Amino acid sequence: MRTAIVSIALPFLAAARSQCDTPPLTLTWTNTTVTQDGLGVARGIELSIGTPRQIFAFRPITALNNTRINNVLNCGSAANNSCVGELGGTFDPSKSESYAVSMKSQWNGTMAEEEDGKKAYVYLNDEVGFQGGGSVEGFPLVMSGGGGAQSGLSLGTNSSFLRAAVAGGVAPSEVFGLWSGSRGVDHPRDGQLFVGGYDRARVGPTASFSTFPVAQWSLERACPLQVTITDLRYAGLPLLPNGTNKLIACIEPAIHRLVFPPEIAEKFANYTSHNPTAHPGRLEYDVTKRPTDVLTITLSNGYSTGISNEELFAPLRTHDENGRYAIINDRVVEAFVADTRGVDPADVDTMLGGLFLTFNYLIVDYAKGEFKLASAVSAAAEDVDPDPTVVCTPSNTPSTSPWPPTSPKSSTSGGGGSKNGGMIVGAVVGSVAAVALLGSAGFLLFRRRGRVKEMLLRETYARPHMDVAKQPLEMMANEVHELPTSRQSSFRKLEGWMRQ
Repeated sequence: MRTAIVSIALPFLAAARSQCDTPPLTLTWTNTTVTQDGLGVARGIELSIGTPRQIFAFRPITALNNTRINNVLNCGSAANNSCVGELGGTFDPSKSESYAVSMKSQWNGTMAEEEDGKKAYVYLNDEVGFQGGGSVEGFPLVMSGGGGAQSGLSLGTNSSFLRAAVAGGVAPSEVFGLWSGSRGVDHPRDGQLFVGGYDRARVGPTASFSTFPVAQWSLERACPLQVTITDLRYAGLPLLPNGTNKLIACIEPAIHRLVFPPEIAEKFANYTSHNPTAHPGRLEYDVTKRPTDVLTITLSNGYSTGISNEELFAPLRTHDENGRYAIINDRVVEAFVADTRGVDPADVDTMLGGLFLTFNYLIVDYAKGEFKLASAVSAAAEDVDPDPTVVCTPSNTPSTSPWPPTSPKSSTSGGGGSKNGGMIVGAVVGSVAAVALLGSAGFLLFRRRGRVKEMLLRETYARPHMDVAKQPLEMMANEVHELPTSRQSSFRKLEGWMRQ
């Protein structure tokens, strides 16, 4: 009798757990408590790390291929709420039983990554928990020492996070859909990240997607989501420098502001009647003299979007003593345009940050070498019925990584046992009928767990960079794919803008 039941269960299990039957991994971008006393809050995508769990609020970042966290020692102690909140949580290795250190050469993350020579980095693996209950063991992480920006969830062209999510069975593909939500004071909105698809309900009902080619990735210019701005206006007045008809920009959700070259920042200040004597160093204004117009951005293929006045200007906010992003002066408003006046133009990368993605829904498919933009639905979550839509092409291509990979040599703190690999822990997607059959076929799942653990190591082990330059010529026409070289790496500059 058992043999008959197992023969029925096998095809059912194969279908239920096939790659593209997995629903998209849904992660909310919202205010998250990240301090032990419950007072420190950061806005980001909530994930847990370690055993027992330590909570983080991650900013999604396309300039990174490895997920980065900050050491608790960066803040002196976990009791430093302001610091911990601003960094989106900090990690204490001594409190995780599943923490495992690796030599960089034997680590299963992405090897090609920009590093700051002034900082110390620890390459590690640990259990990562996702919203909704699933988790993956042996997840590759980089821990930074010596200060830094908020924890970054890697969404680069060779993202170890995206690979691990697929290999661990929590997402059907590495395609992701992103909407940043709103940080407006009057109508804040939670954002969302879908891995393996997108939320069709967040795309305007009459909107159509515009497609752009992914740009060439390099350590010097980690800017995969590159666009060409052909028109930029505030209150209908042109902001592009005289004699210039295009400006190369990076779409980067890790920062919120819009970052433009000094000449554009100067024009914006003039158009908004900024008073440099009363408000030096930043584009701030007395609330009684708040600018009243909107900013419009037009891209090379005619795609245009408007940044509303409500989102472009807001009461002055910063991180308070508990790490909360709070209003500190309601008599002053700030513009979410970085004040780059006085900065060397060579040190400024033009960026369309999270503010741009408040008004635009983003879908990225690195495997196809393209990303898409469409007008976003910005209504509150309770007014939108989510419509998760899978974007997935089944892949039977064997990994090009060496197999078996060299397992990371690990050590743990506090006497806990080390854990490597990538066994998926959590609910198995399936129907009620499948659950009824699992009781008689339990021994099959025991064997499968071992294979899943091996699979994550195989899939995340040092995969070579995708050559996005090999794209159809029609996709590359009239687009610039490489930003000019700079004296500094783009990520180091990005860290500076992330603090603004």
